[in-house]
Amino acid sequence: MHYPDSFLPLVQPTQNSESLYLFDEQMPVDVVDAALLFKSECPPDVKFKSENLFKFRRGKGDFHASVVAAILALVFLAFFWTETGWENRKLPDELGSYIGHQFGLIELDGRVKRLGTILKQSWVVPLLCLLVLVPAALLNLRESWRVRQWRKRFMLPTDASYETAKYAAALEYVVYFIMYTISVPILGYLLSTLILGTYLTWRLGYRTPKWLLIGLLSSFAVVIVFRSVLQIKTPVSIWLYDQLPAALRVFMLTYF
Repeated sequence: MHYPDSFLPLVQPTQNSESLYLFDEQMPVDVVDAALLFKSECPPDVKFKSENLFKFRRGKGDFHASVVAAILALVFLAFFWTETGWENRKLPDELGSYIGHQFGLIELDGRVKRLGTILKQSWVVPLLCLLVLVPAALLNLRESWRVRQWRKRFMLPTDASYETAKYAAALEYVVYFIMYTISVPILGYLLSTLILGTYLTWRLGYRTPKWLLIGLLSSFAVVIVFRSVLQIKTPVSIWLYDQLPAALRVFMLTYF
């Protein structure tokens, strides 16, 4: 490989200086190949196409996500009987007449029930959701397994450690939200929101004074809109506000 004369002192050390390095890792970095030493985990940007908006493609982590979805669907099905009251439900002896009456197909006691009556019962909507969710999750799991076996057959990668790590990393922000909800009854909505908004700005990499100030002011604007303007309810008993004088405590509970 030929280099310009200006690079020769950097890429071709003298004989005396070369003897100072015991291992290859200690040699000076090649100026031309320095960019190749950096590897980003972020995929390169691609041009967005509108036809790809609803395009579905199964990746390496699709099977693992399908397993989780199927387990959740089966858990919802298992707890349907206890959570919707069907476990202790007593059906009438004439079940056919009861169903026809609920759907407005037959007349009992001289009056016809409207169809909306059965839709108002607590178990109907969860049952309709499960009738769609469970078959869809199981069919999706089956297709995902077939794609996984196809990838293994042609020796394509199936490891989903990268995708799993990204899903696990997102749980960090769930912890932040839980800590935020716990801090509101202690510090109040105003101070908790200011701390969370400023910290998230810093956590996302915007760490200059300008961006930290923007995060602080944006959080304050959120408090003004939700508490002062919309009057969204917050806990009545707040430890920090209870330490304030009576008039200031009422003001803070009303507007902040």
